[in-house]
Amino acid sequence: MSSSRFPSLSSLAAALSAAVVLAACAPNDEGAAPAGADTLAAASAPAIRAHVEFLADDLLEGRLSGTRGYDIAAGYVASEFAQIGLRPGVAEDAWLQPVALVESLSLLPPSRLVLRPSSGPAVTMAPGKDFLPVASLDQAKVLAEAPVVFAGFGVSAPDHGHDDLAGIDVKGKVVLVFGGAPSTFPPEVRAHYSAGLTKTQTLVDRGAVGILQIQTRDDQQRTPWERLVQQSWRSRMAWADEQGVPNGAWPQLAIRASISPQAAAALFAGAPKTLDEAYAAAEAGTPQAFELPLTVEQERHSMIRQRQSANVVGVLEGTDPALKNEYVVISAHLDHVGKGAPIGGDAIYNGAFDNASGIAVMLEAARLLASSPVKPRRSVIFLAVTAEESGLQGADYFVQHPTVPREAIVANINIDMPVAQAPLADVTAFGAENSTLGAVVERAAAAEGVAVTPDSKPEEVIFVRSDQYAFVRAGIPALYIDEGMRSTDPTQDQAARVEAFRKERYHQPGDDLSQAIDWPSLAMLARLNARVITDVANDDARPSWHPGNFFGETFAKPAASPPSPTP
Repeated sequence: MSSSRFPSLSSLAAALSAAVVLAACAPNDEGAAPAGADTLAAASAPAIRAHVEFLADDLLEGRLSGTRGYDIAAGYVASEFAQIGLRPGVAEDAWLQPVALVESLSLLPPSRLVLRPSSGPAVTMAPGKDFLPVASLDQAKVLAEAPVVFAGFGVSAPDHGHDDLAGIDVKGKVVLVFGGAPSTFPPEVRAHYSAGLTKTQTLVDRGAVGILQIQTRDDQQRTPWERLVQQSWRSRMAWADEQGVPNGAWPQLAIRASISPQAAAALFAGAPKTLDEAYAAAEAGTPQAFELPLTVEQERHSMIRQRQSANVVGVLEGTDPALKNEYVVISAHLDHVGKGAPIGGDAIYNGAFDNASGIAVMLEAARLLASSPVKPRRSVIFLAVTAEESGLQGADYFVQHPTVPREAIVANINIDMPVAQAPLADVTAFGAENSTLGAVVERAAAAEGVAVTPDSKPEEVIFVRSDQYAFVRAGIPALYIDEGMRSTDPTQDQAARVEAFRKERYHQPGDDLSQAIDWPSLAMLARLNARVITDVANDDARPSWHPGNFFGETFAKPAASPPSPTP
């Protein structure tokens, strides 16, 4: 998407955008601050509601990156940034950072996968039932055959007492692995080694030519195979460089698929362990690896196309002569998954909570900061990113092609899918324990009268599953602030409602405006984020990783030559 398209996009949103500004400025009793309160407390729940109602409307068709619906959403956010009083963050008059995307969709038939045991007949697996192929980003057809080894989680972390790859040669082989990482790891270590990027890079570096993945028993409980099949209509995306080469295509991996729990047992026929024994070892955190007496032949068919999308970037200029050249980035993803398999006759996946609510909270936080008579000392970048749903692509593109010097970015605060379905009594700050940002969140929460509670489900490794992780990988302290699980109203069970949302509405058409949304709680989150940003932006010292922190030790290495700003 070129920035020249912005005027036509913004005009589509102008009327509603003006109404939102009026709502934001009008007195209100829903989520507003009491008389005499500080400026940052004057958040408008009606303004947040107006943002969500527009962004989650059927008109935008689920905001899939690279579609007209996403473009309308990007124009809307850019228009809001302008009316709030931010300046364009890409160039003098450009709000949109173009992101070229390669999109690929797996074609189930005619894709095929055949197991060829060293003894006995071949086993042909059924696409969409026994296996789901991973779409190729660079080849419409890939045909390959190779021997298979099993390598537990595929994790090589000898410093943490676990190495599934010790004593096994994976060069030229397909590696069968469980998703995730050992539950015996500390949460931050488990999150890192569970990340697909980490696991894939490790196996590619060892010479693997394919990866087959099966779910652990815990993963099957959280996300049944049937749901993965139901979502197999979704395409895969990656940002592309100036030559059109997709990021993370991994052409070395000719064979790639997920295997169903029912079909996985066939891979262990004649192996040193049964599938159940392998499950048990994984649950105990025991490293394991052995050769399997078979080869796998796979033929993958993918439909590949080019798309254009954009990140939306606005800047609130800092006031300190020196610190204004440093930046706090607050991010939220603007995309969702678009239109897909109908459920109950509804094919539009609106993404009201995921992540229209996060964008709305960010916009209201931006308005609070821009309208405050005392502006932050450091500059603040407000970043609405594309293609988060495709593996943090927009955030990664921004980090790899920053619009300011990367070394000038001091922190990232991310907002993703705050599922506020009851008046919130607490929040969760994923990653707070890693850096001095945790103390900042504690102070902001205290000002709002809410508690900060730890991650209630560390096994879901949420910290590596949203845009802040792109900043973490660049060594930048980051966290993201989300809803808590307790309500100030004892008659409303926030935890049960969140659990029901994740099971019934997450990445479904039901994540729409028909569900319960507690607008004052979203206003509270806007205030809280504004307080965090102000605290970080005004502190003489930059945020820093705690001494010995895993992410700080892994990623915060001095850069040999920091990249220059990219327009």
